[in-house]
Amino acid sequence: MRAHNIASDFDRAGLGLAGIAAGFIQDAQQRQADRDYEQSLRNQSAAGRAMAAVTRQRAALQVSVDEAADLRQQVARLQRELAAARAQAAAARAETAQMHRRALKAEGLVLRAARTA
Repeated sequence: MRAHNIASDFDRAGLGLAGIAAGFIQDAQQRQADRDYEQSLRNQSAAGRAMAAVTRQRAALQVSVDEAADLRQQVARLQRELAAARAQAAAARAETAQMHRRALKAEGLVLRAARTA
């Protein structure tokens, strides 16, 4: 009977140790689950920051695209104004040349009239 009692004591001790080990394992698993959860929160936070950065970059890109479109419109308007100014300058040069020719013709007529007088 003694051997049976000794075996029973070992069984009880083993079950006690198994219970303690199971508690340690359960605590370790809970700590790991907590760390995993905290890491997932950090990952979600990082993903959120990345999405916010992408959103900001897209908004900045759209502002740049809009500014480029505005600049293209301004360039087109300035080119039209330049073309109009060049046309006016050409018309003014033509009128000046015509007036110069008339002045030379008039001067020639005055000189002829002075000679004949």
